Amino acid sequence: MLLDGQTALVTGTGRGLGPAIARALRSEGARVLCHARAEADARRAAQELDGEPVWGDLAGAEGIAAAAEQTLALAPALDVLVHNAGILRRGGVADARRADIEDCIAVNVLAPFGLTQALLPALRRARHARIVVVSSTMGQFTNGMSGGSLPYRLSKAAVNAFTLTAAADLGPDGILVNAMHPGWARTDMGGRAATVEPDDAAKTALQLATIDAGGPTGRFWRDGVEIPW
Repeated sequence: MLLDGQTALVTGTGRGLGPAIARALRSEGARVLCHARAEADARRAAQELDGEPVWGDLAGAEGIAAAAEQTLALAPALDVLVHNAGILRRGGVADARRADIEDCIAVNVLAPFGLTQALLPALRRARHARIVVVSSTMGQFTNGMSGGSLPYRLSKAAVNAFTLTAAADLGPDGILVNAMHPGWARTDMGGRAATVEPDDAAKTALQLATIDAGGPTGRFWRDGVEIPW
């Protein structure tokens, strides 16, 4: 198995895409730490996904620190870190609320940054660790952005910049950092009309979690194929 003997942390496994990513990693032999915001949700997810629970509200520094502390206690060496937890807030330039922008930045950007920073000792010990950032083409510049969903778009553009910067900064440690767009996934966030099954979206996360040492880093992926930023 591709991840036999390795440990992975997946944030946001209480619902949405997180459970599918955890299952995909587990199917390749990974020991999976299942994060959720609340302890009860983390324990339920861990039981359902054959993993181990980690909890903490990633919207704030205390929750990030708590999740990191638990992870370090369970995994002194961390092979895979998947930043999946995220929130969506809508509104355009005329009506978007500052609070919604701040919420999206906190969960979608500051949490991946803060958790990565706190877990760097464990990622470095693993040698050749992989970081996967679940992003969105709604933060993509190449094809131009349409209107609406300003809080979410700002956060995803920022987390894409984080991915590129982290890839450059952590490259000397052998840590590969890549972002992915899951597609319009059929989750609570995506809605019932969405066209992509979570298990299909999770295949790209698994691909990025199993890239060989020296493989691509600082790239953006969709359906297993690199796409422009």
